[in-house]
Amino acid sequence: MRNKSQCLSFSFLFFFFFFFFFFFFLFSCHQSQAQPSTTGYTCSANQTTYPCRTYAFYRASAPDFLDLASIADLFSVSRRMVSEPSNISSPSSPLIQNQPLFVPITCSCNTLNPSYTISFANLSYTIKSGDTFYSVSTNNYQNLTTYQSVEVANPAFVPTKLEVGDVLIFPVFCKCPDQTQLRNRVNYLVSYVLQPSENLSSVASRFGIETQAIIDVNGNNIRPFDTLFVPVARLPELKQPAVAPSASPSQKTERKGVITGLSIGLGICGASLVLVLVAGVGIICSFKHINLFSD
Repeated sequence: MRNKSQCLSFSFLFFFFFFFFFFFFLFSCHQSQAQPSTTGYTCSANQTTYPCRTYAFYRASAPDFLDLASIADLFSVSRRMVSEPSNISSPSSPLIQNQPLFVPITCSCNTLNPSYTISFANLSYTIKSGDTFYSVSTNNYQNLTTYQSVEVANPAFVPTKLEVGDVLIFPVFCKCPDQTQLRNRVNYLVSYVLQPSENLSSVASRFGIETQAIIDVNGNNIRPFDTLFVPVARLPELKQPAVAPSASPSQKTERKGVITGLSIGLGICGASLVLVLVAGVGIICSFKHINLFSD
């Protein structure tokens, strides 16, 4: 009887652990399939919709990217190419922290080796003092790429031996709509980095689409700082803050001339006042001197 109970206990434990590891294995497989690759997103070199013009969602950030000129230079486009889709009236308008922008990029399917092709916008970047693959990927490009993808795209460079002036490719993640998506009026797949304070519902609300539309393209296992692709027929109108326009060079020159003129005028007035005071003191002293001798 004792042996029988021991046998039943052993059988129970065996089946318990068997099903536990079985479901754990299935869950792990599901997770690994849903997670995006850190080196990029594969594409088919013969897909007819590549290359395409699409957009990356970018946030203005201090200290280096609070103006359209620096952001446009980072993505190798003009200021107007950023201001117009971003609903900003003037390319010279100043920006504030976290101000939303749509930056145009050209997405292509790039063959890195005979068996590996990934989809990205090929952007050139010149290394500056203190730059690393990681810092430029996370700070400058705000996780629109990863340092692992930068390594894959630049096999001739050693990450620990970068030199100032080196020109590298930073592959900004992107995708082009396939034929089915185009037939369903998906004209753009906007590259968007999910922030810790956001979820898929809030992103869908920003773009005026259904949450399920984002899940259909990206799956539902998106984590903070992952790049997801938002399917839209057209770009939504971004709500921009009211920012006072910066002075143009001509206005600054004119203002400088006015200030210089005022300074000269005030200087002359001040000198004249001093002369008047000195003359007045001299006259008073003279009268006192005359009165003294007359006494």
